[in-house]
Amino acid sequence: MQLHARGHFGPPSPSVHTRVPVHTPRYAGWGLLLGLALLGLGLYWYGSALPHTRINQQESNHLSNYHLLPFQLYLRRTAAPLSVCSRSASPMASPSVSTVPSSALKESYSIWAMPRGKLGDQLRGEIAHLAQRHGGPAFPPHVTVLGDIERPREEAQALMKELAAQVKKYRINFVNVTRGTFFYQCVFLLVAKDEGTMAAAAAARSVYGMTTPPYMPHLSLLYADLDDTEKAKVVEYETARLYGESSGYDTLLVETGYEVGSLALWYTPTDDETTQSWCLVEEYPLS
Repeated sequence: MQLHARGHFGPPSPSVHTRVPVHTPRYAGWGLLLGLALLGLGLYWYGSALPHTRINQQESNHLSNYHLLPFQLYLRRTAAPLSVCSRSASPMASPSVSTVPSSALKESYSIWAMPRGKLGDQLRGEIAHLAQRHGGPAFPPHVTVLGDIERPREEAQALMKELAAQVKKYRINFVNVTRGTFFYQCVFLLVAKDEGTMAAAAAARSVYGMTTPPYMPHLSLLYADLDDTEKAKVVEYETARLYGESSGYDTLLVETGYEVGSLALWYTPTDDETTQSWCLVEEYPLS
């Protein structure tokens, strides 16, 4: 024993200058580096995702301002081109980017039965594809129930309510791809003259007091002025894409027709072959 200051016995106390060993975990350095790397990746991901989230939120807010019917919202998102007519009774008040001056367009409406879902998306894409190939306009897929309705909008809407109350839900069935004789019937999917399809057309002519040539239901695929040889080539091309094995099954029709649960009234001045002034007025559920 050593006698220390102040008379205490025992082992010597460590000096203030003596180094005390520190036991550091063996892998502490690697763990710190890994943590910093993960933190960096997290901050990068957050910074990349944030702008997209803001854009999507702005788009969502933009769409919510239209206060449209669900079917109109569907059309705004999917149909090309699409314009929803203004609430004004005058179609000339609707915005238009047509090359034809609005004042020169004759007020005219059409009643359409439109496909929805996957089939609607597919046909809209096929129409856009053909329009690009042949320089024609794009338009929403539809079967015209009655066209060339030259009445004021309010009157056309009132008669549509009456028509919708008379027509029952029905199914449209496709027959084949064929060609017509003028711009708006260049190449189309012929529709079967089934009872429901013909009954809807007959009811529309009765309600609107119109006499027309015999009704040929069809879903147009191309609006264009082509000669018969070119039309035949387009028919062959589309038949292979929609029905033939040569399509590789990528463009085959997903359905052979569709159910019609509502009819849509569209502003469709035939003077505007660009279709850019065409717009949806209102949709009417069937009984």
